Amino acid sequence: MEYRRLGRSGLNISKLALGTMNFGNPTDKAASFKIINAALDAGINIVDGADVYADGDSERIIGEALAENGKRKAVFVTSKVFLPTGEGPNDSGNSKHHILAACENSLKRLKTDWIDIYFLHRTDFRVPQEESLAAMDLLVQQGKVRYIGCSTHPPWRVVEAWWIADKHRYPKFICEQPPYNLLDRRVEHEIVPMCKAYDMGIISWSPLAQGVLAGRYQNANDIPHGSRGAFKAIYAERITQPGIEVAQKLAKRAEQKGCSLPQLAVAWVLHRPGVTASIIGPRTLAHLKDLLSAADLKLDDGDLAFCDQLVKPGVFVSDHFNTAGWRE
Repeated sequence: MEYRRLGRSGLNISKLALGTMNFGNPTDKAASFKIINAALDAGINIVDGADVYADGDSERIIGEALAENGKRKAVFVTSKVFLPTGEGPNDSGNSKHHILAACENSLKRLKTDWIDIYFLHRTDFRVPQEESLAAMDLLVQQGKVRYIGCSTHPPWRVVEAWWIADKHRYPKFICEQPPYNLLDRRVEHEIVPMCKAYDMGIISWSPLAQGVLAGRYQNANDIPHGSRGAFKAIYAERITQPGIEVAQKLAKRAEQKGCSLPQLAVAWVLHRPGVTASIIGPRTLAHLKDLLSAADLKLDDGDLAFCDQLVKPGVFVSDHFNTAGWRE
């Protein structure tokens, strides 16, 4: 496993991060434990979570697994705050009230004293960033959070946050976590250049384009029962016929290279300039074992040019920013 420096933090993280969105639903605890242990044995040292995954059950599984295997200190555990965790008017967003409360709840579920990287899951235009960053600063001072990051943020908000952090000596975002896959390359316009300019890492999510680049969909109008696309309308929106056609062409290239379609899709992300790591979110142990090989898959200039022909740089054929709340 290759390890890469995450922004200016000095952390060295594996170029594959274990995503945990499936833990608790649909992947049960026993299967999740096996995935976590196999990932750590393979050299993955970052486990990416969020307070809303499976209504908190995902974090509980992470906490129990690391308590059982005794590897908490060897693993970077992340979590995120922003999305609703209750029905009250203050149970969401990036207010100081919600950030502090959500962090305490995540720590309890994770059975840990600290979160290694705490992300603002989305930007909150209703709350001044001074308030959000002050809350994050307090958590860092208390030792409950070690580093902070942002996910799917507009570039101008990230730069504004850096200015505020400079002014008040608050902690700065060490990385951005955007959607990045062959079907949605819009991060290449501003987010990737911003991260390079400010020495921020990039931990990308959805390298398989929600399963489209794993070959799980054959018709955008016929979404299989039990698939991620059938789970929520916002997920179904990301499954497009042009995206499926790209996946079918990429599958033929993968066959020529002697690898699987998911391996090629993840490897493509790992070869993109500025990317520190890509999150893989396996549902099963078999999925994990297949995806692990992407870390060692080398793409040549011909492979990269082929992908550029399928979806040109900066272009998208599937909207993975449809939960961002800021990109039209």
